[in-house]
Amino acid sequence: MPYSMTGMGRASGAIKDPPINFDVEIKSYNHRFLEISVKCPNGFLPFEDEIRRCIQKKVSRGHIVVIIQQDREILPSKVEVDKSLLQAYLKLVDELKDEYKIKGTIDINTLLPIPGLIKFCQHQSDSTHVYKNFKPILGNAIDSFLEMKKKEGENIAKEIKKSIAVIEKNIHRVEKLIPKRNEGYKDHLFDLMKNYKKELDEEKLYRELLYTVDRSDITEECKRLDSHLSLFKESLDNDDHPGRKLNFLLQEMQREANTLSVKANFFEISKAVIQMKEEVEKIREQVQNIE
Repeated sequence: MPYSMTGMGRASGAIKDPPINFDVEIKSYNHRFLEISVKCPNGFLPFEDEIRRCIQKKVSRGHIVVIIQQDREILPSKVEVDKSLLQAYLKLVDELKDEYKIKGTIDINTLLPIPGLIKFCQHQSDSTHVYKNFKPILGNAIDSFLEMKKKEGENIAKEIKKSIAVIEKNIHRVEKLIPKRNEGYKDHLFDLMKNYKKELDEEKLYRELLYTVDRSDITEECKRLDSHLSLFKESLDNDDHPGRKLNFLLQEMQREANTLSVKANFFEISKAVIQMKEEVEKIREQVQNIE
């Protein structure tokens, strides 16, 4: 059963050491390829690729946005001073005092507000510890996300199968109408022959007749269309990520339906083919949302 390309999943949870509450939201939108955006706290930036890999194992297509929020920052385990910046600042102060005869003193209250002078550092080991405890919350969000995609996929599949049933019904209808249409061809030719005054070249007549019958035969198109439908249903029922395959089969179905439309030359068959093409278009719209 296919998965929808759109969906949303959420999960919340807390870790004890340090005590932090997390909220995770995963949303996906239609996209030809797989594209994953991760918005997370600074402490999780080194783990963005791993978060993406957790999604890639479960999803094949779509633009996916992962949003991770926490109620507090991890306390910095180390505070450092940018000594090169401090030395450059003090050197500039001395140069200004000497060149412009500026008086005054520098104290700690003057230095502390300098942007970037004081650095709050977090050890990688601390972030790794927090991320390790956080991973089950991420897993719950992914499970919730996949569950919604699965339910949406089931609903899409139900609608597609309704259209497939209509197409199959019309294929069988066309196959039953072929003898009636051929009989009409024959009657029409006999009428032409009766009204034709000149001598007939029978060999040429039969040759033209065979050419016309061959050019207008739609039996093969019906068989190929029916075969494409069988493959389509099999993929829809058994593949988890059939979107690209279904799109290809739809192109083939559309091609056969167009050929039927050109070769029909019979009102009732043309009417059935129009209904087929309408249902193929409905399926195409639905398949755009299948992963």
